[in-house]
Amino acid sequence: MKKIREWFAGYLFILPIIIVVGVFVIYPIFASIYYSFTNYNPLRQMEYKNTFNLQDQLEQYLLIFSMKDLNTKDLLSQFDPADFIQTQLGIKLDKDQRAIIEKYFDSKRLMEDFVNLKTNKRMNGSQFMSEYMSKYKGMFSGYTPTWVGLKNFYQMMNDPLFWKTLWNSILFSIIVTPIQTFIALLLAVAANQKIKGIKFFKLSFYIPSITSSAAISMLFMLLYAKPGIINRFLGFIGIPPVDWLSNTSTALPAVMAMNIWTTAGYFMIVFLAGLQNIPKDLIEASELDGATGWTRFWKIIIPLVKPQISYVVTLGLIGTLQVFDQIYFLIQNQQNYTTAMYIYVNAFNYNQMGYASAIAVFFLAFIMALTLIQRKVIKEESYF
Repeated sequence: MKKIREWFAGYLFILPIIIVVGVFVIYPIFASIYYSFTNYNPLRQMEYKNTFNLQDQLEQYLLIFSMKDLNTKDLLSQFDPADFIQTQLGIKLDKDQRAIIEKYFDSKRLMEDFVNLKTNKRMNGSQFMSEYMSKYKGMFSGYTPTWVGLKNFYQMMNDPLFWKTLWNSILFSIIVTPIQTFIALLLAVAANQKIKGIKFFKLSFYIPSITSSAAISMLFMLLYAKPGIINRFLGFIGIPPVDWLSNTSTALPAVMAMNIWTTAGYFMIVFLAGLQNIPKDLIEASELDGATGWTRFWKIIIPLVKPQISYVVTLGLIGTLQVFDQIYFLIQNQQNYTTAMYIYVNAFNYNQMGYASAIAVFFLAFIMALTLIQRKVIKEESYF
């Protein structure tokens, strides 16, 4: 009984975290998997929820300017329920829905209510369909995306822009991850020295990692601009100005440089924690044996911080593959988009949430596979 109480108390304490993770992590993953097999369009979510005055909509559709001497039969001859629902209420219908409306929509009752001014009220699309459909009301209670199976994945495989963005993401990761890891380690070694002003040195390199990505992106946008500081400096040595962010050959490297600068400081702290765990006696003994600085770095420091290197490389690999915010702020040319940016564009610019979800599901599996391979290649257990 005591174990049950302890079990219950433990889960009660972590229940808020479980709920947060479930709502913001687990549910979106499964929702994306489901949407990847549909033609889900986020804009259509509000089709059945938007409210309207039914009387006004009918008057506009039937071109009625006066409610006197209206004849129900004449109105019925002018009224097409499926056309009214699509053009006037803004609800898109598929072939099956149109056929059901033509068969089961009570147009006569609607026209009678219209003539008797009973339609002078606000309602939404689902309420309207529920009131005037004699059968199959459930088909019109809300927007349901159509199941398309593997169509989105076939489209993805035949999409040259998708493969271009995937290569951009891989290239970004291949270049940025090792450079930021090496620079972070060098910064950590420097920050581990007992020299004057070391606190300011640590703070200077760590601040970019906690600064808003939007603010940093705006700063670098000014630096990379044609009249910016970088081009002015190049002008002093006779190099013509470069349009860093608009040129497809320089845009991605420019963002890579910014990403390295912003993340190296964070990983410096990780390495610093590892360096401070290295026994001082070991370093002193190597100095007595005549080991130079670079020899100590490669033969002693690197092997002893391999667990931190594995951790940093794993986080760097995942982070660089998923880079989005800096691409969003700085790059406009689709040829320089990363996969994360391409997912966003399809979901929110083109309203192809189903296709975007298919890319996201594939990209999730791709990142997981690369991470597992990296963990197999670099095993922490072999470092000790």
